[in-house]
Amino acid sequence: MCYLRLIPVVVVYSMARGISMPIRVQAFNDIACRAAGIAAEECKSSSDVQGRTARIQASITTLMSVLSVMATGPWSRWGDFHGRRPLLFVTISGALAMQLVYILVTRENTPFYNHAEQFIMVGPVLDGLVGGISAFNGVVHAYTSDCTAHGSRAKIFSTLQGMVFIGLAIGPWLGGMILSIKPENPYILFFVSTGMLVLLLCFVAFICPEPLEKKSSGISELIAGLITPISIFIPRTITNFEGNRKKDWNLTFAVGALFLYSISIVNLHVTLSLQLGYYMSVLWITRAINLLVFLPLIINYFKPKPQPNDPLSIWSELRFDQLLAQASLFIDATADALVAIVPSSSQAAFVAFSCLSSFTSGGNPTLHSLGAVCLHASGRSSEVGSLFGALAVVSAVAHVISPTVYAVTYGSTVASYPKAIFVLAASLLGSAVLLLAFIRIRNRVTVATRL
Repeated sequence: MCYLRLIPVVVVYSMARGISMPIRVQAFNDIACRAAGIAAEECKSSSDVQGRTARIQASITTLMSVLSVMATGPWSRWGDFHGRRPLLFVTISGALAMQLVYILVTRENTPFYNHAEQFIMVGPVLDGLVGGISAFNGVVHAYTSDCTAHGSRAKIFSTLQGMVFIGLAIGPWLGGMILSIKPENPYILFFVSTGMLVLLLCFVAFICPEPLEKKSSGISELIAGLITPISIFIPRTITNFEGNRKKDWNLTFAVGALFLYSISIVNLHVTLSLQLGYYMSVLWITRAINLLVFLPLIINYFKPKPQPNDPLSIWSELRFDQLLAQASLFIDATADALVAIVPSSSQAAFVAFSCLSSFTSGGNPTLHSLGAVCLHASGRSSEVGSLFGALAVVSAVAHVISPTVYAVTYGSTVASYPKAIFVLAASLLGSAVLLLAFIRIRNRVTVATRL
């Protein structure tokens, strides 16, 4: 049950992100105003400032995403040998470094303030070099796997994912309360976020147990980590119960589905931010309720009971995760398809179908659980840390390319059919459901035939 110690870690980390998220845009705008040499009262109406603000934000996002993609694999591999707790400490330190940079560039009469447009890039570099949120998500999943028995972990991953949305929902609300008391100093939220992360580091250092036995490693292991995010998904030859050697594609199909799902879910976030930004907190709460209440009830009722002495038990749990992930993604695809069909004037329908997609938020935890079960079923349980690091890389890559994919789609269709992005999202999710259908329970079928 040591994974329960992760719940405050996940909640506080998400709160620290959520509390400073809205104020970052104001910081970017202030930095752009100073860099352009425009008076404060003219900033809001200046197209030059708006363009400069967008470039700063885009540069930070791109820089951090690219570095995270490159660093998550090696750090996850390092965590396999040196422990989950040290890696958890390192990833949180990266987030803390980012907040400290925001504090420095918003402090007046300092060299950092006067050259904020250049110095602010130090933040994403420091955070990206330790893997950023991708490495954090990877180590959280790996830590949980070390603390739990092999098999379906959909319920546990669902709980942790629900706590992420709880933190994201509480963060902006708490920030609003603080600003209502101190409206003259909005950048105080960076100090609050920093304080949260410092306390979190103390919690990880002194309270969180280490679930993994440490092993020796060298630079070669870190180099191998650069290749692991690709190589771990390559189909490998396994020997079934009849002694036949076959290629195992199950993990490849599972990660392909996660990649398509990650691209589609970014579209949902972008669309909601643009059209229903005020509604995001409600949707986060809806997702949390689904992940903490409804999905666990479904899992408790339908999940096959583990049989420790039955070698075929793992295949029953693999099948369960496969069907649960397919159901979540199919309903999500249906919600996007319905948004594309209803009239554009029906905002109520848009909100309703958005809430429906919130009740399919089990896609992420079930796909992660499915990947772990596929890995264990192929006899590679020792690579679980590398697996979740690689899955985090896949999600990060999806976040890098998704905005471009949807921007091009929207730009090409906005004049004729602006809802084409929802058709694209539904198609991606439908393709993910199809990929999951190719996962095979070969060993179970073989043994049943022999019996």
